[in-house]
Amino acid sequence: MTSRLARLWQPGNPQRRVFLPDFWMAVVESPEFGRNKLPRNCVKFEVDPRMSRHDIREYLTKIYDLPVRDVRTEVQMGDITWNSKLDHQYKKAMWKDDDKKFAYVFMSKGFDFSFPKMFEAMEDDVELLKAHKQQDELKEKLNERYANRNRRVGNFLSA
Repeated sequence: MTSRLARLWQPGNPQRRVFLPDFWMAVVESPEFGRNKLPRNCVKFEVDPRMSRHDIREYLTKIYDLPVRDVRTEVQMGDITWNSKLDHQYKKAMWKDDDKKFAYVFMSKGFDFSFPKMFEAMEDDVELLKAHKQQDELKEKLNERYANRNRRVGNFLSA
């Protein structure tokens, strides 16, 4: 399973019992509402294209000890870059991105998953919000001078 070469086993040496998979999995954020919304007990992963449903189930149950109930996979075709419209007509692609494989993993009914909010309040964002607030206050002060003054249109027209 691992890409490293195994050492030659000799009598008297202990057997290697380390399981290091070559596969990778990444949690993908799913929308909170709309037609692509997932149930609370479902998690969407982007997985290695070589992984099967059984591999995904074993990976999550044995390594992370998660209560997996069902696994469904989807392969999305990579984007195709065409040089011109005629290339699309005659099926001559200039470049095609790699396909992506997604796994929808349904956990047991009591399991509730929410996507982790890791970078919610960063210092740069707080400083940027303060700067925007100051700009808005300055705009309001400048507009008070000009926008809300009394305009005497009727006095010029009367004799």
